[in-house]
Order: sequence, then structure tokens, then C-alpha cells
Amino acid sequence: MSTMGAECPNGHGRQNIVVLITPDGSNPRKMSDVVAQKLACGCVVGGAEYEQFKAASAKIDLDHANAIRAADEDARKKRAAAYKGFVVKGGEHHAE
Repeated sequence: MSTMGAECPNGHGRQNIVVLITPDGSNPRKMSDVVAQKLACGCVVGGAEYEQFKAASAKIDLDHANAIRAADEDARKKRAAAYKGFVVKGGEHHAE
């Protein structure tokens, strides 16, 4: 794999490639594993496939965050119900 350089899409000229980006963040084993290249100027070269990957990845992250929020809300409701059951049953023995 050659990591020599590439032309910056944002007009920074030819830059060294500092990171090869893969979909899962692992080290690439072959060039077909690479979806984009991060340049020394900080810009990313990836083309249309990389933009599609970013959009799909953002959707996955959003779905993941929503699932976590839903699970947290479910757990909160279950804790509240469990506590309510405890207070109702145990409240008879507490002096005020």
C-alpha cells in the first residue's frame, strides 16, 4: 500500500497521506479495505463512496443512540415501578 500523497480537495495542494480510513477503523490489509484517506492538512479524500459510507454510518450511529435512549427509558420506568411496589408494600411498617 502506498501512502505517498494525494491532492487536497479543498485547495491545500498535494499533501502526505497520514491515515488510511477503513469502515470499521481497523488497519487495512489491502487497498480495497480503504474507504478514504486523511491528508496532512486534515482534509479527507474519499469521493462519492466515502460520502455514502458517512451517511450510512451516521444513520447507524443515530439508530444506536436512539436504542440506548429507549433502553434507558425502559429501565427508568421499571425502576420506578419496582420502587413504587416496594414503597406500597413496605410503607405499612414505617412510622411517620
